[in-house]
Amino acid sequence: MAYAQVTGTNFEGRASKIIKWCKVGMVAHMRREPNNKYDKNAIKVMIEAKPFFGLIGVKNKHIGYIKAYRAKKIAPKMDAGVKYTSKVSKVYAPKGRIFPEVTIEFNEV
Repeated sequence: MAYAQVTGTNFEGRASKIIKWCKVGMVAHMRREPNNKYDKNAIKVMIEAKPFFGLIGVKNKHIGYIKAYRAKKIAPKMDAGVKYTSKVSKVYAPKGRIFPEVTIEFNEV
């Protein structure tokens, strides 16, 4: 088991998504973004939001990226086919905070 902080939580309306949807213990998805113009090792983090208690399905909400120093170590493994499970382990997002803090826990499958 390993942990990673999520960065970029204040861009593109992600803070409001985190405040509204992100809860400790919920499933998170790590998705490679090899064509990201800022970081070739970028790993996008998404959470599964369930509007109306899941009655209308599940919507993946992009909440940020794995910090670059950590992504640099994980990305080559993902590119080689290693799969990961992940979940939200910490959320600090009081109302009005510009940079919500999110940490995910992840494991190789």
